[in-house]
Amino acid sequence: MDKTQTQISFRVTNELKERLEAQAQKERRSVASMVRIVMEDYLAEQENKPE
Repeated sequence: MDKTQTQISFRVTNELKERLEAQAQKERRSVASMVRIVMEDYLAEQENKPE
């Protein structure tokens, strides 16, 4: 990961937050780390799709 980091804020439903917290706990990660991984995986998948 790039050493220069920036912060992004956004709102989610209570249900989504609870789901993220539960999964993060299962994987022994922070919620922020969980969100970053999900976003990176999604972008990698989309970038590798043929147009």
